[in-house]
Amino acid sequence: MLSNAAFNALLKTLEEPPQNVKFIFATTEIKKIPATIISRCQKFDLQKVDLKTLSNHLKNICQNESISYENDSISHICKASEGSVRDALSLLDQAASLCGDDIKEQTVLNMLGLNGYEKNIELFELCLSNQCSEALKVYDDILQNGVQPLQIISNLLEISHLASKINVIESDTNMTESIQKKISEISANGLPKLVRLWQILIKSFEELKYAPNEEQAGSMAIIKLCYGSSLPDPSQFLEKISEQTNTQSENKQTKVSENTDSKENITNYKEEKSENDQIRVSEASYSQDKLNKEVIVNNEEKSENFKNPESFEDMLDLLLKNKEALLHAQLINNVHLISFEESSIKLRLKLKSDTEILRNLSSTLEKITKNKWNVTHSEEDGEKTIVEKQNIKLNEQKEQIKANPHFAEVFKHFPQAEITSIEDKKSN
Repeated sequence: MLSNAAFNALLKTLEEPPQNVKFIFATTEIKKIPATIISRCQKFDLQKVDLKTLSNHLKNICQNESISYENDSISHICKASEGSVRDALSLLDQAASLCGDDIKEQTVLNMLGLNGYEKNIELFELCLSNQCSEALKVYDDILQNGVQPLQIISNLLEISHLASKINVIESDTNMTESIQKKISEISANGLPKLVRLWQILIKSFEELKYAPNEEQAGSMAIIKLCYGSSLPDPSQFLEKISEQTNTQSENKQTKVSENTDSKENITNYKEEKSENDQIRVSEASYSQDKLNKEVIVNNEEKSENFKNPESFEDMLDLLLKNKEALLHAQLINNVHLISFEESSIKLRLKLKSDTEILRNLSSTLEKITKNKWNVTHSEEDGEKTIVEKQNIKLNEQKEQIKANPHFAEVFKHFPQAEITSIEDKKSN
């Protein structure tokens, strides 16, 4: 590749080229060429040659040059050249010279550094079946053959990709017959598992680049693969839980309907028996009873407003009923109860809390109950705040839920899951 100074010198020649002169540039690193050069040239992107065409071309050369070969050896050379005819011819010449015009697959694999690729497939199969100890032994054997951990993970990524591809297109002519057979067996594990292992491998590949010890990081990647292969598919797991929930709810509904039917039969019998007695009730007595009930209810509601609360919790409920939400929130968050008596409350405020809360509470209670209240501050510890008590109770409920066998199974497969809130559906 030319230096920047050389490109600048070439630029002047390109702008004022000599007559009858054509410049042709060929490169595989187009990004390194300055934009000023590219803008003054016609650009043609040469496509890669597909494996089938390249393979036929190399076989034709071998026949013309009287070179015998194995089909898989030519396939390995074409794949290693990555669509470049020049690289394929160079590798073919190298293989022919090594094999003495009799190209063998094993020799080509050794030449390309691909010897033992079947070991990588065996390693992937062991990870899929969650045989962690055996997988680590195979991993160590591959390392002993001189293969770097990063290359092993790269090979496993390729196997995962090929198996996923086979799941979609069912066959791939770019693979040798022996490799395609083994990859097809791996693809039978299904796309969800293969995609999950691909994601683990991609992350492990990046981790290996920055790991202080590549061999240790590689073995940890194998352990993660084995663990990841044993995890259930989240969609199937959720469907199983929903089916169990539906079955339980159906059983409950059946029991409730049976109890309801029996109660309706008893009620119908009683209604028929007392129907004649109910007809005799006069409209005057009915309206009088209704009027008396309304008067009693109104009197009870009025008396409740002036009734002194019997406990700290009753006092908080009374504040909410009288739309004192702000004062209620300040009390449950910032106040420790020391003692509660009729018309007298002793509290301890949290640090940096506004002492105006005590005066507001005294005046508000006097306004609601029509009685004077003495609200004082003390330095005694007292009880925990209402919010702290609620949090303790919530944590206890979470632990009870986690101890439930059904939910314990969920947390076993999804250890990062958390319980954020608890709702009582029965009370709703």
